[in-house]
Amino acid sequence: MLRSALALLSSLQIGLRFKESVQRSLRQAVVIAIAVIVLIGAAAFGLLAAYQALMGVYGFTPAAAAGIIAAALALVGVLILATLLLLARRPKQQAPSMLAATGEGVGLLDQGVGKAMQQVGPVTLLAIAFVAGILASRRR
Repeated sequence: MLRSALALLSSLQIGLRFKESVQRSLRQAVVIAIAVIVLIGAAAFGLLAAYQALMGVYGFTPAAAAGIIAAALALVGVLILATLLLLARRPKQQAPSMLAATGEGVGLLDQGVGKAMQQVGPVTLLAIAFVAGILASRRR
């Protein structure tokens, strides 16, 4: 009985966490997709404006204006790649000590009990704990 009560409690928490995770990921994916579309549009208009400004204001030929823009984009791409390579070379952090890991485990347990209390309710959770205590005391 204790195992079934704890399994029910655990499955409720896992289902709730999974549902929240999926919803959060879906919202983030939609926001990122919209942002990427807007940024691509802004980049296209910016490149077109730069091309027209190089031809009209500064008097470059169409081929020269396109070459200048291509060189600027290549330089930006190389700088981005260099930045990514520098960030990827950072040393990995050391594993936390056993004392810190124990503290994190207690914190996760506290969060799990808090979420279970929100989902099931404090009275129901108290009843499950009471029944589990009675069943555990009878086995001795």
